[in-house]
Amino acid sequence: MPRSTQPTALVTAALMASAVPGLAAASAAPIFFGPSAYLSPADIPAGFYHGGSPTLLETFEDGSLDASLQGSGGSIISVSFAGIRDSVDSDDGTIDGTCGPQTAGRCASWFGNGVPGVGFSFVGSGALPTAFGLVWTDGFGTITFSAKGADGQSLGSFSFNGIPDGSAAATTAEDRFFGLQFAGGIQSIQISNSSGGIEVDHVQYGQMTAAVPEPQQWVLLLLGLALLAWRKLSPTPPRS
Repeated sequence: MPRSTQPTALVTAALMASAVPGLAAASAAPIFFGPSAYLSPADIPAGFYHGGSPTLLETFEDGSLDASLQGSGGSIISVSFAGIRDSVDSDDGTIDGTCGPQTAGRCASWFGNGVPGVGFSFVGSGALPTAFGLVWTDGFGTITFSAKGADGQSLGSFSFNGIPDGSAAATTAEDRFFGLQFAGGIQSIQISNSSGGIEVDHVQYGQMTAAVPEPQQWVLLLLGLALLAWRKLSPTPPRS
């Protein structure tokens, strides 16, 4: 009679089950991105969004903040602002080291005090974003980026030095993307710098890419499947 494969199936199931918690743990931890150079949406880090694009990319070029976001610690500066605005390079249609001429509908940004900084919260309908980021365009000193989850819990905070170039001429070589992914949902992000004012642009959110199994988890799954295949192909010994 055919040999039962139940013991082998149980072994395979156990191996697969041992891999699943690892996947869950990997997706549960916040993953921070940046700081990375950013001159246009083409510089959004690869793999940051499912499908490659954000659900919302707020450039402020229409002079308003999207209704799904609530800003804190600053406001939009656009054509009514007499000084120089430091917007993302591509917002004027070309990548040439600055955003200009700074006319209506061009080169807007969000400006605030470096301390305490500026923040953006998701207030839209539907599920919270699982990928949330922005572009820091100007400021001085140490830059700190942080985020909070669905219950207001801290998802982490990281500080970086050596990014500001000390220029107030709206140059874009220093512009950096900061963001994070978190499968549990991201309620808000915050960024500050230790002195002077702060400008940000291209506030964006969407859904993160699916978690990819770690190499050791694939090994467990493949070993289990190989064992099952071997047991099925092994000849059944004759009965006495």
